[in-house]
Amino acid sequence: MTEPTMHHRIGRLFLAAALSLAALCPAAAQQLPPVPRSDVTFRTVTIRYPFDREVRVPMVGTQRFGANVSGEAVVERRSSITKISLTLKRLPRPATVGPMAATYVMWAVTPEGICDNLGEYRKRQSDTLDGWFGSEISTTTRHRNFSLIVTAEPHYLVTSPSRLVVAANAEVRTGQVFVADNEIDFSGDADVENRIVSPEPPAAGRDPRYPPELLQAQRARDIARYYEADQLAPQLMAAAGDAFAAAEDLYRRGRRDEAAETADTAIRLAERARRIATARRAAERRRQELAAKDDVIAELQDRVGQIPTLQAQLDNERRLRREVEADRERLRDAYNRLAADKTQGDANTASLREEIRRLRSELDRAQAATREARIKALREELARLFGDARFEARGSVLVLPDSDFITTPRQPMALTPAAMAKLDRLVEFLRLTEAAVRIEAYSDNTGTEQSRQDFCRERGQLVLGYLTARGIPTERVQAFAMGNTNPRQPNTTPRGRTANRRVELILPPPSELESATATP
Repeated sequence: MTEPTMHHRIGRLFLAAALSLAALCPAAAQQLPPVPRSDVTFRTVTIRYPFDREVRVPMVGTQRFGANVSGEAVVERRSSITKISLTLKRLPRPATVGPMAATYVMWAVTPEGICDNLGEYRKRQSDTLDGWFGSEISTTTRHRNFSLIVTAEPHYLVTSPSRLVVAANAEVRTGQVFVADNEIDFSGDADVENRIVSPEPPAAGRDPRYPPELLQAQRARDIARYYEADQLAPQLMAAAGDAFAAAEDLYRRGRRDEAAETADTAIRLAERARRIATARRAAERRRQELAAKDDVIAELQDRVGQIPTLQAQLDNERRLRREVEADRERLRDAYNRLAADKTQGDANTASLREEIRRLRSELDRAQAATREARIKALREELARLFGDARFEARGSVLVLPDSDFITTPRQPMALTPAAMAKLDRLVEFLRLTEAAVRIEAYSDNTGTEQSRQDFCRERGQLVLGYLTARGIPTERVQAFAMGNTNPRQPNTTPRGRTANRRVELILPPPSELESATATP
């Protein structure tokens, strides 16, 4: 390798390091992009209410959803709270406003975009009485400067307003009240508001005493399913389903009040499941982002680690070049002493070759040390990723719990994204160490012996197939169906059975790996 070529290679390594740092720190490489606005904006006015003074605010319906709606809000600011009493007339049934709508919610929206859910707004069951007298709600908010809007919602526990605005406050033309324009930017997934996962029960439109909580519970469960809460929060979703079924049964038996209370429990459970599912999806996305950054950092460190070696090679080549030039000069100046100098030249050549062999030996040792460090780092990362890991005489035992498998009726068994991430790191470890792995799939004590063996065999083959599909030779991977042998906990409780449904991955002891990796 010539000196300019070596310079170019080192220069490329520094350039790659700089680009990798820029990718990890985008704020340092370019200005941050502006915060994106939502695709829907509702324009209204915000009012700043004076202390200890009652203000009557007209409410008007929107052209799209509430053209016939009218009403008034009585607002009074006292100490640290603002009291609000709202009356609206001629509200349509929520279901006529949007396919997912089941009730109305009143909101206080500040100019800064803070949306405060002020409570559920229910219209009278009689359209005639609602047209004459309207429906009223009294509530409070901590804000002083805000807009009032009423939206159609799937249930009353929503955390942000939908795009289905049926009424909003108008401008107040009186002294001592500050009025300004306000733009409400709606965020969230518009597709949720337009989906009908399950049809509205016929009784909801036929029975004037049909508990609105039942329809809200149905919509809350629909939305939670949209956010994959069945997979991400299955226990809460199961509890919400049981509560909803119990509420429907109470309604059919004529116990409407109890049905409403039970349906309210279903609403709360489904909404909690949705929030947990949303948080877990966000956490998974964040974990993937961090994993991608870790990969970039590892690649950067690997490239930076090559620089000293290449620099040493460059220095060595420079030294050799100087020595060769000196030899050439000496040969040119002492041509008549060629015979005598030949012996010295041979000695110099042998010395250079010995130096090259020594440097190569040092390079081999450095590469071996780097490989050992990588193996150690991967073993520690595997222990952290799997969490449930232990060390036995037969080797390191990594455990895939029952939650790492997706098992649904009429669908093939599959691995969760978290399980795939764990196995990807295991694949990297196996490629580096060329170690073998033993897969032991366990079940609980439910079912027949044959069904337990089939269950274990399917899980073991699923993990084996994932590893071999990523390049691990089949002769280094063995899968065994262990049935309900070697339970980790008693099979007398659901928790114990869940703990016993697992797949264990056994790696050779570190001592065997060290001897294997030390062999050239």
